[in-house]
Amino acid sequence: MYTIPNQPKGPDQKKPARPVYSLPYQPIPLQLYTRETLFGGFKPDDPASWAQTLDFVIYHHFVMEGRDAPTNPYIGMMQALHDNAITQCTNTLVAGRRIAAIMGDHKLARDSAAYRNIVLLSRRLTRDGFLMCSGGGSGAMEATHLGASLKMGTDADLEDSLSLLKLQPVVPALANVVSSTGVVDQAKVAQAHAWFKPAYQLSGSISSPGESLAFPTWHYGHEPATPFATHIAKYFQNSIREDGLLAFAKQGIIYFEGKAGTIQEIFQDGSQNYYKMFGRFSPMVLFDVGYWTTQYPVVGVLRNMFTAAEFAKHILVTDDIASAVRFIENYSS
Repeated sequence: MYTIPNQPKGPDQKKPARPVYSLPYQPIPLQLYTRETLFGGFKPDDPASWAQTLDFVIYHHFVMEGRDAPTNPYIGMMQALHDNAITQCTNTLVAGRRIAAIMGDHKLARDSAAYRNIVLLSRRLTRDGFLMCSGGGSGAMEATHLGASLKMGTDADLEDSLSLLKLQPVVPALANVVSSTGVVDQAKVAQAHAWFKPAYQLSGSISSPGESLAFPTWHYGHEPATPFATHIAKYFQNSIREDGLLAFAKQGIIYFEGKAGTIQEIFQDGSQNYYKMFGRFSPMVLFDVGYWTTQYPVVGVLRNMFTAAEFAKHILVTDDIASAVRFIENYSS
């Protein structure tokens, strides 16, 4: 527990002995979070233990202080210091490495074809030397980190992992697990525990897991974060986290099916590429031709945004995992 001491109000006042504010997190962390630091205290046989993890304790504090718009200026400063430090730690981790990312629906079921395809794609790119990134929650994000963690695993290991996770296929609806007054909904805690449990146990059983970098946020702290990522850059401000994730993935981003959030990321990425905000184009792969040309026809907008030559060089629309891998591997700005 980190404490912020009282400050004297005038030159003649002595500093009070008791602290005013206490924080469940370090405002200037010196390293990224890990499975052990965020989820220590989780007990597979105790449904209440999900709410006893550091991850949840910080989320509870976050809600009680006004979420990402705290009225207390000191809390706001501590959150800003924390998020800046997380960015600096991430910069150190990714220096000189090839970074690729996968985006998609946070509600993607563990027993869906898209979830399995993401696991396969992420494992392939991790084996090829990429540091895979995604958000740090459920669905497409979890599948990305699971695939990376299975870098050394056999095909049988992959299938066994998917079979275990299928026991809890759909992430539960956990919004308002902490009320505005701080009351914790124990029924939702038990649901979160049941969904998180197979992933937590599986992640602990994988020997020599491949590295991956997760970008979760306490803005969505009601959703269990993934235990499969080896490095966790967790932020208070979702906007900083989202923009940073897109910026770090310079070798490319692969977009699987998703709705409003994924579509926002596509156009935010497209804007960064249009203006060459980071000095180069980060290639874009839209996986599932029918989904991105008919159901949510973003491909047409991107075609109109870029020249035909730019689109052909920097953007791929495909249904094939091998094609997506080759496009990311062989891309050169």
